[in-house]
Amino acid sequence: MPESASTEGKAMRLTREGRLLAAPAAALSIALALVGTSADAQATPAPARTTITLSDCVAIALRENPELQSSNFEVRGAEAERAQVRGTFGPRVHVDASVQQWNSSFALAVPTFPSFVVRDAFTWSAGVSLIQPLSTLIAIYDEYKVQDFGVDVAAIRRGATRREVAFRTIESYYRLIEAMRLSEVAEASVTQLESAKRQAQSQFDNGVIAKNDLLRADLALATARQRAIQTRGQVVLGRARLAAAMGRPQDDGLEPAAFSGEPPPIAERAVEDAEAHAVTQRLELRELARRIDQAESGVRFSKDKLFPQINAVGNYTHTAGSPFQQVDAAYVGLSASWDVWDWGTTLGGVHEADAKLHQAALAKTKVENDVRVEVREAYVNAQSTREALTVAQASVSEAEENFRIVTKKFDNSASTSFDVVDAEALLTQARGQVQQSLYDYLVAGAALQKATGAPLPGEGP
Repeated sequence: MPESASTEGKAMRLTREGRLLAAPAAALSIALALVGTSADAQATPAPARTTITLSDCVAIALRENPELQSSNFEVRGAEAERAQVRGTFGPRVHVDASVQQWNSSFALAVPTFPSFVVRDAFTWSAGVSLIQPLSTLIAIYDEYKVQDFGVDVAAIRRGATRREVAFRTIESYYRLIEAMRLSEVAEASVTQLESAKRQAQSQFDNGVIAKNDLLRADLALATARQRAIQTRGQVVLGRARLAAAMGRPQDDGLEPAAFSGEPPPIAERAVEDAEAHAVTQRLELRELARRIDQAESGVRFSKDKLFPQINAVGNYTHTAGSPFQQVDAAYVGLSASWDVWDWGTTLGGVHEADAKLHQAALAKTKVENDVRVEVREAYVNAQSTREALTVAQASVSEAEENFRIVTKKFDNSASTSFDVVDAEALLTQARGQVQQSLYDYLVAGAALQKATGAPLPGEGP
């Protein structure tokens, strides 16, 4: 009986081990299938690529991005509206003409007098008038100022769009390099785990380690290969995002230049300095200042409508076919027009313009507060990412030394594959954190420059 019970217990343990090992084996087979599919997809040779710098990417985006091109037409539209108002300063030339073909001429018969023609069967007249505004010149000037400030607003908005396009390009550029570096880290992890897997297989064949140690190495390798597949996909998406930011085709054969050297220091020494620079340099605040000026001119223009309109008028008219009308007639004079009562329509326009002026002033105050918060957030992010980069850089050497020691022990059968997998995971994590921290800091630095209104790389004048 004791021997039978021992046999049954051993069988149950083997059954449980089989169940525990079945799931990892299934997961391993699926992962290997995915890796095989990815390898087939990568069989097609990649197209040749041209290395391009960050400044070149930004310059291309500022030329070809459709959003920025649209803002150029917005400025042209504002300039056209201003030109329409400018044309009303000078005299307006108006031409009238008419031609009539009657069923017959009209003759007037008077007793004791011979009949005479009052109107021919064919008559025509033409006249030209010259109209010069007088009292409305002030109103025209105020309306012109409204449109002139509108051109300034459109130009400032174009500048803000340029900065937004430049920042998105910079961010996409750095994120693409980050994805490429993380892909390299993932490929290095696969290489390291393949070496560990071969060592584990050799030890298993020699009876040094158990089956579960070998399967742990297999599963870690499959996980690393899956991670490599995912990072390669992120590189493809990163290229697409950069191309979209630049306004180029999705795969235009451009390769971002690798970042080298030490990352630049934070541009602002203190958050108070950053806020002060933002208040004086941010285009959004300049735009709102122009909108306030525009609203003030709008109030004056709406009040100008309360006064009469007086114009100087000159006219010349030629008439033919009507003997009782002067053939060539001309005059000069004045014309006046005034809506004495319009049931509050004009006053309503004045109140509307005044409300827009107050709205513009309050909007400027709100945006200024928002800008200060944005600058403070960007400054804090830049500082925190810089500190995180310092910590990540220090941890890499420690993780590399730990992996070297554990691998050496494993080679001497002094540690298990579990220890190797854990050490390799720590090393991969440390290398990945360095890349993430580096490009997080570079993006945060660009965000701080954008928030303070400082020039961005490649932005130009």
